[in-house]
Amino acid sequence: MAEDDNRVENNAKSSKSTRLMKGTTQTKPPNFEGTGLCAMIRHPISILLICFPFGVAGHFLEWGDVLTFWLTFFAMVPLAKFLGDITEELAAGLKNDMMAGLLNATFGNAVEMVITVQTLRQGLFDVVKATLLGSVLSNVLLVLGMSFFFGGIVNKGRAPATNDVQSGKVEYSPFVAEKVQHFHVLGALVNTSMLLLSCLSFTMVTVFHSVVHVDGMSYRETTLLPLSRKCSLIVSSAYVAYIVFQLGTHRQALGACEEEQDEEEEATISVCTATALLFAITVVVACSSEILVEAIEGVTRDAKINPHFIGIILLPIIGNACEHAAAIRFAMQDKPGLSIGIAVGSSTQIALFVVPFSVIVGWVIGQPMDLNFGALNTTVMTLSVIVVLSMVVDGKSNWLQGYLLCCAYVVVAILYWHLPVQGDDEVGIE
Repeated sequence: MAEDDNRVENNAKSSKSTRLMKGTTQTKPPNFEGTGLCAMIRHPISILLICFPFGVAGHFLEWGDVLTFWLTFFAMVPLAKFLGDITEELAAGLKNDMMAGLLNATFGNAVEMVITVQTLRQGLFDVVKATLLGSVLSNVLLVLGMSFFFGGIVNKGRAPATNDVQSGKVEYSPFVAEKVQHFHVLGALVNTSMLLLSCLSFTMVTVFHSVVHVDGMSYRETTLLPLSRKCSLIVSSAYVAYIVFQLGTHRQALGACEEEQDEEEEATISVCTATALLFAITVVVACSSEILVEAIEGVTRDAKINPHFIGIILLPIIGNACEHAAAIRFAMQDKPGLSIGIAVGSSTQIALFVVPFSVIVGWVIGQPMDLNFGALNTTVMTLSVIVVLSMVVDGKSNWLQGYLLCCAYVVVAILYWHLPVQGDDEVGIE
């Protein structure tokens, strides 16, 4: 009898809608700001869509690469948000947790994937590598750091800061001292371990390239590219195993690590409508990213902005701005597990899925994209992941840890701003 009750309960749960946070298998809390197309359009960030027609006009009327770049840059932010919202609605409309998880795991970072394809078509391999590296660094250092910082100083619900029993006087403060947030360790450790695996693959290929000391296209075509493509296929299989682990074999164990959620929402857009919108917005994003990528060379030449800085710092903002704000908001609501799910989980998807995806797509379209990220890039990424691992291993966080992670990100930004450009290859021009 008890087994029948459990089976009915499980079936009822599986029939509910499921919204997952971008790039993760973490269940998203109800959207109290409203859902549906009207709510998406009414969001304040949608005002930046006004930049899209001007960006297109600037491209075709030749207003200059710098102006076109910035107009398209700001227009891509709301487009990325719409793409993420539509993916959530489609996942909720499927009413199947497994399908919702697979959909989110595949298209959770669709904007980064589109930008990667467009940049590969232009042959800007260094920009591709810098953008993917920047997405990982911005998530594990900046987003996680700001989440730990604000979560460690903000007092949820304005709880009493001081309480004088004799006078009966109670003072309330939005900030609190001695605050430590707790979260379950398993999910964070799984994600950081997968990040370290991706660091291993990049580092080994880079070290191999440094040890061999061979230059020329023949070496690249006969050795480096086949090596990178084989490693990409292996890392992709590790990502598939990671998805099976989260959605299949250890779903209950990882589910116990999630924060308690309110009642799940129903989809406000039909599956057919969400699919059509997903396709349409993806086409718009692809067109915008092509204009953006074509303007990069002019921006580096006319505005004197370091191409490494554009890839590491600026381009990752496009696809992650809204998710960054959500992670900080969850941390301030004392939901650090959700913040870590956004920051580290999205980084894992970039490192284990989008990076091998870029190599395989380059293989398909005839572009020699490889996994040689350079000694500096691999060192920065590996050390960053190790620092994050040292901070999440005990399941506790405080504001000082967050401040240190933000400081590390600022140091990285300054480093890449001053990184010299040596020849056309560094800019990514073949």
